[in-house]
Amino acid sequence: MEVIKHTKTLGTLIVKPIEKQTAKKIIVKNHYSHKWNSSFGIINFGIFRDDSDICLGTAVFGKMMNSHSFKSISDDLKENKILELNRLWVDDCLGHNAESLFIGACFRILRSEYPYIKAIQSFADGHLGCGTIYKATNFRYFGVHKTLFYENTVAGEITNNAVMTNAACTGIIRMNKQWCEGILKPFVVNTYRYIYPLKKISFKLKEKPYSEYNIGKEYPADYIHNVRYIYRALCLAYILGFSDDFEVLKNWILNHQTKEEI
Repeated sequence: MEVIKHTKTLGTLIVKPIEKQTAKKIIVKNHYSHKWNSSFGIINFGIFRDDSDICLGTAVFGKMMNSHSFKSISDDLKENKILELNRLWVDDCLGHNAESLFIGACFRILRSEYPYIKAIQSFADGHLGCGTIYKATNFRYFGVHKTLFYENTVAGEITNNAVMTNAACTGIIRMNKQWCEGILKPFVVNTYRYIYPLKKISFKLKEKPYSEYNIGKEYPADYIHNVRYIYRALCLAYILGFSDDFEVLKNWILNHQTKEEI
């Protein structure tokens, strides 16, 4: 299924499903994070002009970062009945209004082709934006919380703390190695939570009025890295045979931990 939208300023736009590898390539190249996680890309859409086969935007829907959090949202949900809008990128040539059009068309296709999906969740992290697009597309707002990120001072990459702590993926090795190498700078931002019900569901969460936004980063002066993350990364590096990473992690522990602590 595809959705065709006729606009006054942009001409005719077409929104349709695209292959996962195509979406991944576009996101890694163009999205500010330049990252793709293994949970991404269950369903992917692209936006095109009708006179071109060049994809000018991508919406990536995948698993929730916390796969069990659906239980706190609604009793009407199961793990496969809610997706997260993991990544959204639209070429500047289409303008900001195209984002609303794009998301609306994606939801129309989801309702038609994936009727078992009842809701879409997404988060806006305040170091870049606070979710204006979610207001424009009538997502419901469910509050704000603090989220820890790390900035790679060499590569400039920004990574969520969830990668640092998740022993189920190799990202924990990469991130803790970078911490041991002294090239990560932690910061905290406000993270705004939005959910769009594709079908009628009863929320257990308390819906809130849209918040006044606080854009920016807070660099905590008292941050102490949890050494348990490094030990977990060390064990995983050993199991997987990542010898170079293992040596970096091991040497950090030997230089920063007493014999009793080890």
